[in-house]
Amino acid sequence: MAAFKELLEYFPSYNLNGFDTLGRNFSQNNKKDNEKNSTGSIKNNGKDNRSRNRNNSTKTRKNFDFDYSRWATISNIYGRTTNDYTAAPSSSPPPPPPPPPPPSLPPATTTAKHTTAKDLIHEFSQTTSMHGVSHIAAQGPAWRRILWSILVICFVAWAIHNVAQILSDYNSHPVMTSVSSEYQSKMDFPAVTICNLNRIRLSHVHLPLLEAIQHYILLGLEVTQINTFINLMMRSYNSAQQRDMGHQIEDMLFRCNFGHELCTPENFTYAYNVQYGNCYTFASNHDPYRKEWTTMRAGPKHGLSVVFDIQYDEYMPTTPVSGLKVLIHDNGEVPFPEDGGVTASTAASTSIAVRKTQIKRLAPPYTDCIKVVDFSNKHKNLFAELGYTYTLNACQKSCLQTHNYKTCNCCDSSLPCIEEALRLSTGIVATQEKIPACNTSDYEIAECMDRLEYAFSENRLDCINNCPPACEESSFSTTVSTGRWPTENYWKAVLWQMGYHQNVTSLLKKTELTFLKLEIYFDSLTLETIINHPAYTWNKLLSDIGGQLGLLLGFSILTAIEIVELVVVDLGLGLGLRSLWSRQIETENSQKHINANSD
Repeated sequence: MAAFKELLEYFPSYNLNGFDTLGRNFSQNNKKDNEKNSTGSIKNNGKDNRSRNRNNSTKTRKNFDFDYSRWATISNIYGRTTNDYTAAPSSSPPPPPPPPPPPSLPPATTTAKHTTAKDLIHEFSQTTSMHGVSHIAAQGPAWRRILWSILVICFVAWAIHNVAQILSDYNSHPVMTSVSSEYQSKMDFPAVTICNLNRIRLSHVHLPLLEAIQHYILLGLEVTQINTFINLMMRSYNSAQQRDMGHQIEDMLFRCNFGHELCTPENFTYAYNVQYGNCYTFASNHDPYRKEWTTMRAGPKHGLSVVFDIQYDEYMPTTPVSGLKVLIHDNGEVPFPEDGGVTASTAASTSIAVRKTQIKRLAPPYTDCIKVVDFSNKHKNLFAELGYTYTLNACQKSCLQTHNYKTCNCCDSSLPCIEEALRLSTGIVATQEKIPACNTSDYEIAECMDRLEYAFSENRLDCINNCPPACEESSFSTTVSTGRWPTENYWKAVLWQMGYHQNVTSLLKKTELTFLKLEIYFDSLTLETIINHPAYTWNKLLSDIGGQLGLLLGFSILTAIEIVELVVVDLGLGLGLRSLWSRQIETENSQKHINANSD
């Protein structure tokens, strides 16, 4: 008992009376068990009762042994043995372990609330945000569900029709055009190409050509027919001979001013034309003495002012009109004065007011314009080898040259002859042989070229349809006004200052026949820009489709997500995973059942 007193000093919540109470509790429990066993002995024999009593006694001893061993362990901490508190436990062997429970059947798998597609679709129809569908699945009369079904089907068909029309409009790539005007502080002056209406100087025409012209005149041919023959004959001469027979800029330019700055013949670039012969371009990008000709103010005083001597005495008898052909175009374009321009007559001052317009078209698929000329479409602009940009006229002339090579097996000398591009466009296998120039002195070749030019003028070669416009180009609108120039008194004063004091009247008459004045200037420094924009953007497409679906069906992107969730997650992935999980559980239970039966 001394050990218990010492133990109580460290564990004040325990006392000696606890052991007496513990012993009484076990005695009472043992007594209750014996009473239960004695009651059950009415239906059992005495041997079974004695067996139960022995088991209860063993169980009681086991409980006492367990509890005393706990206190014995605490006492051993302080160096005391279990004999100080209780006697040694009984040496009887432990009871055998109970037998294993009988194998049980696999538990039945429970079924989820929604295991079929029908259940999932029915639940979806009741909860979806799409209008009208919930009324089809709702409880009520059959006629009401049928009516809502018909309405939903009709509106779905209507929505599909409208969406299909919207998609068709979007795929057609419509274009809207915006026009804007913006004032520029300064503007680059356009290129001005000037051609004498007389192609060949009478004093420089070759004798065979002159004899042929006189022969055709005596035959009574019309002037247009004779000029067509001259054009064909001129192609048989080389470029140096052709240039020598035409008018020279040094002989024609009498006076030149750009604003308050003088200009000279060196500021004009030579350009040959099949109809007008020698032409000269002011402010061209091909000017070897390239200078930035810009203007910061509008009006005649800030533009180009030139006086020309057209050399009226050198006119051929086949030239019906005297004067100059003036073409305003972009600095990088090849000039084609036969397709446009203004005619300036002698004894007059021709004023040409210019307005610039910049056009920007959308690239394919919105339009069929050409943005960049590369190897694949090089045949559409043979002038690119000469440094000129793509234009509609350049493409059409290149198309004519392609037909010359394809039909007449030669190249028109008045047009660029790019062999690689021509062979690529016609599908002819490239060879080492050069494409010859068309010899118009040969009757068959001359007739072949004449037929092609006539077909080209009648658009039978389909060159117009095969030549799309450029994606970016600049055009110039002109306003032309003329006035008599010079007046008699003014010209007399000019001739007097030049030292002509005699024969003033005869010189004045000659002036009226051979001199003219040109004034070319910007009417305004306002740049007009025409830009194409997509009429149907992606945002507008979504807006139109959403408007139709929302108006007719109450359908939105979230509704589409709900449908995707139903199809993919619930019907596809959900049912698939649940089916797989159920099969896996059944497999595991069956395996357990087999293993239990085998044991």
